[in-house]
Amino acid sequence: MNIRHIHPLTLGVLFGTFFARLSTFFVMPFFAIYLATLGFSASVIGTVFAISALSGLFMSFFGGTLSDRYGRKQLMLIGIALNAITFTGFALVSELFWFYIFSVLMGVSRSFLEPASRALISDTTQPDQRVIVYNVRYFLINIAAAIGPLLAVVLSLTGAKSAFFVVTGVYVLYGLVISTLFRKYPFEEGDGVKVRPRLTETFRVLQQDKTFRFVIIGMIFAIIGYSQFNATLPQFIAFHDGFSDGSRLFAYLLTVNAITVLVVQYPIMRFGIRVSPIKSLFFGVGTLSTGLLLIGFATETWVLFIAMVIFTIGEVLMFTMTDVLTDELAPAHLRGTYFGAMGLTALGQTIGPVIGGLLLDGFDNAALPVFGSLAVLTACGAFFFAGALKERKASLALLEEKVG
Repeated sequence: MNIRHIHPLTLGVLFGTFFARLSTFFVMPFFAIYLATLGFSASVIGTVFAISALSGLFMSFFGGTLSDRYGRKQLMLIGIALNAITFTGFALVSELFWFYIFSVLMGVSRSFLEPASRALISDTTQPDQRVIVYNVRYFLINIAAAIGPLLAVVLSLTGAKSAFFVVTGVYVLYGLVISTLFRKYPFEEGDGVKVRPRLTETFRVLQQDKTFRFVIIGMIFAIIGYSQFNATLPQFIAFHDGFSDGSRLFAYLLTVNAITVLVVQYPIMRFGIRVSPIKSLFFGVGTLSTGLLLIGFATETWVLFIAMVIFTIGEVLMFTMTDVLTDELAPAHLRGTYFGAMGLTALGQTIGPVIGGLLLDGFDNAALPVFGSLAVLTACGAFFFAGALKERKASLALLEEKVG
């Protein structure tokens, strides 16, 4: 695919997303440490993160629908502006109340910006090119996640207030660029379908689209498993008697994860296109569960590295096809609503670390009971993806029958 064939607005979103995520990774991996230096306890810091996730989860019911109703440009610019305000606020405040307020704004901004920008990609990209473009977006986000924290260390931005202002500056620049592109390159949203969906459209979609409902539930289980990578796994490694220098070991595992994503993404994308996005999700959750189970059997560090490779392959199988599947299921005039509804899968990110922590405490950091239980719970998602596949086949057969 030649870059000249990509719509300028899509290019703006891709590069804007990359630089916004890159700058955000200057801050967020070290945000908890920054809050700790202000004197907040670990439990209080956890609530700051939780309230952001919960506000984003709540706004998932409305953010995408608002972009269908009022336009991609408006919602994207509001989301970008809220992000700029949020990170400026984080730099200027020191009281817990204000951190809660700005954490809520961060969740709201994510629910506005993410579905609107992904729906914009769909609106401005030919159907046969969307798989590639969505995978480029995923690739750029992973590059940002890999080099952002390292760049923050090199630039001595970790825990520094100046890092928040860097993020603000990037979002302001993103807003200026994307607003200029909107003026220069007008386009028809939703393939020109003129429908203004109700704000409660997400509830109707979840009620009527059984395939999509099965996918959402399956993804919640999958993300419960995926969330253990940043929450339960580092704690397990740090306090396990069999592993020395847990922080260094986890850093190596992060590197293995990043390298594996970059190596396997393209072949897995081709596999997902060939077998269908829902089957890719089905195989992905199974592979992710296998990686978690193998961690439970890890008594040597080399087993952890193998488990991480398997876990990451499962991650890529799921996340390279999620946007593609959402675009495939969504009617043109409801793309924002569908992408917004996918934000409901953040429920898995919210409760996953809690479940992992309870298992660590309950089984006293015993590997197999903890990660075996998490593997079984994650694997439950396969039943819902199987249900989604069945419903999808039935709906396509019915459509062919009507057309025929």
